[in-house]
Amino acid sequence: MKQIIHILKYKILSYIKSNTVFKFNDLIKNVGGGIIYVAFAYGAFIFSWELVNYLLIELRIGMFLLHEFISIILFIFFVTVNIGNIIVSYSTLYKSQEAIYLITKPVHPTKIFIIKFLDNFFYSSSTFIFIVLSALAGYAVYFGLDIIKTIFIILFNFIPFMLSAASLGVIFLLIIIKIASRYGLKRVLYSLGAGYVLIVFMFFRVTSPVKLANEVMKYYPNIDRYFGELIPETIKYIPNNWLSELMYWMVQGNFTSALPYFFFQILLCTVLLTIALYLGHKWYFSTWLLSLKIQTKIRTERKIRNKFFIFEKVSSLKAKTEAILKRDFHLFTREPSQIIHFAVLMFLILIFISSISGLTLLGRGNFLIKTTIFLVVFLFNALLISTLSLRFVFPLLSLEGFAFWKVRTAPISNKDIIKLKLLPPFLFIMFISLMLSLFSNRRFPIELVTMGCLLSMFVTIAMVFLNFGMGGLFAVYKEKNPIRVASSQGASISFLLNLVYMVFLIAVLFFPISRFFESKMFRTGFRVSELFTPLIIVALVSVIIAALFYRLGLHSLKKDF
Repeated sequence: MKQIIHILKYKILSYIKSNTVFKFNDLIKNVGGGIIYVAFAYGAFIFSWELVNYLLIELRIGMFLLHEFISIILFIFFVTVNIGNIIVSYSTLYKSQEAIYLITKPVHPTKIFIIKFLDNFFYSSSTFIFIVLSALAGYAVYFGLDIIKTIFIILFNFIPFMLSAASLGVIFLLIIIKIASRYGLKRVLYSLGAGYVLIVFMFFRVTSPVKLANEVMKYYPNIDRYFGELIPETIKYIPNNWLSELMYWMVQGNFTSALPYFFFQILLCTVLLTIALYLGHKWYFSTWLLSLKIQTKIRTERKIRNKFFIFEKVSSLKAKTEAILKRDFHLFTREPSQIIHFAVLMFLILIFISSISGLTLLGRGNFLIKTTIFLVVFLFNALLISTLSLRFVFPLLSLEGFAFWKVRTAPISNKDIIKLKLLPPFLFIMFISLMLSLFSNRRFPIELVTMGCLLSMFVTIAMVFLNFGMGGLFAVYKEKNPIRVASSQGASISFLLNLVYMVFLIAVLFFPISRFFESKMFRTGFRVSELFTPLIIVALVSVIIAALFYRLGLHSLKKDF
């Protein structure tokens, strides 16, 4: 235990020392980042308060439905954290230079596993935790929960909930490597992916938000009572339901009914954490050796099979263009974590598209509900585009490393290099954005489908260039792991700026969209040109953001090299 504390102590000291501000530019960046964090915390707090107020007072969905919707969000959150921890844990436990260094020292592998597990949990989940804590604070203030109850929910329910997701992810990772060494990595990953798809499909099949809302609304106006009989039996035994049920009873002031869910959450967290630590103790070092074998096998197979877009084959592209595009393509495909994370994000996008088909049918008698549904769908589209941009565009410059000066010696300008590096991810994210908009808005009127596609184009332009510029400003050239770059402090600040931009979008779109649905419902006059004004505003702001952050990225690259 002393050795673990010793290593953690010097990791913290190293972090503090490396982030101690000596230069004016660094001071400005850190102060600016701090201001953004504080402003966002306040914004998330206000947004949470206003959202709960809007759902309960304006839409009148009732306490039970509110907490069931929270349960669904928590399920998505749990799956996201769980899958994310599988990917990030692979990088931190098996590929990080620190883990390799510690293994060569007289440090027991179990201690390395514990250190990297904690490092992984707090490093990769810090922004998620920050966002949820701000939202929970707004929730607590709205319902008048005192500080003791709020701390109880956070420390003894939400944190264990997160730890359960993280522990399960690490358990899956250890099992994956064990099985993959015998049956092959692709087979195991395909099986795991199919398992996740089945779980998510069954969850939304069993607990349909549309069906639940229709059942509860049959009892209107008595919709604040507890409709426990409407919750499927299987859903009652999963941690997201325990957390939402505990919150429901805490708000009702019924601590006795909330207590069992507290015990369930703590028990599950303890069991999963114990299993993770036990398997780490038994398997970590052996799986670390197996991972080397798997990586070697993958590299060998890639050399034999990979004949696509190789340097040996001449294409119709110009030599400079061909060299940069092929280089970036092979740098991306040779990294398993890149491919896996890409597949996971595509999987989440498919889940989103499949789960909202019934949502757009709600609210036929209330134009405010229709407005809310359209904006929520649009917001989720923007969030997915933000995630793709942050994950694959933000690390672009950092991954060049300190050896980028060699690339600069080539007879090609910085602008041309950046354009060629940005073009493939930009076109791909633009394609995904348009497909998301078309599929998610297909049940809305054609005017909104068209507007949604145009908005998605400008949102993609703004977010791609915003994340590119922030990636240049907060470049980490010494980090070779793209996942850790996308989880750094600079990435967190970039994500918060993305969220600020999304809030701006909602503020601009809410009134004209509500006017549109109101006119459709009450058959009053509405000119389609009224939708042009918010579209023009979004277009102008998006282009300005793109231009500013593109110049910021170029300036940062010129300054660093």
